[in-house]
Amino acid sequence: MEKTSAKVFLLIFIISSLVWLTASTRRTYDGGNLLNFGTTEFKNNIDPATERTTYNDIAEFSIVAFFSYPVVLISAIGYLRTTHRTFKEHGWLLMSAILLFVFIPVEVICFVRDWKVIELNYWGTWPLEEFRKAWISRITALAGLPLIATLCYFTIIVLAIWQPMKKKSDTAL
Repeated sequence: MEKTSAKVFLLIFIISSLVWLTASTRRTYDGGNLLNFGTTEFKNNIDPATERTTYNDIAEFSIVAFFSYPVVLISAIGYLRTTHRTFKEHGWLLMSAILLFVFIPVEVICFVRDWKVIELNYWGTWPLEEFRKAWISRITALAGLPLIATLCYFTIIVLAIWQPMKKKSDTAL
């Protein structure tokens, strides 16, 4: 039976993770709609007002992700410290923790790049070309590493459901 504090940390982790993953995925999806598929070239037929609205959405989702990510990390650490589950008996928990914490530098770099889009969106009237430069800088900064990180985050969900490498109790029949 889990301690109450572990359950609270787990609940906070699940809710904040859903918010963070949704915001991050939505930001990437919206930004990807501005580009020709598989390239870093912008589509020619996008209305400037639509493009500006998309950058506003990207900025808003970036803010949501920016504030929910620390909650994810703090609640994950809190859960790992208060749960009775050990890494030795629950290999899936160790794999999940590694996948979450190894990409902290990637997320920090992405948040720094996202800040430029947020700045342009909320402070001043900037031409679309500045937004385009900021968005291209964001998506090309680490090549495909943010995509790999996102795939790993979704892998954590699969690991938590499947729970591989879980030792069976000797008392269980």
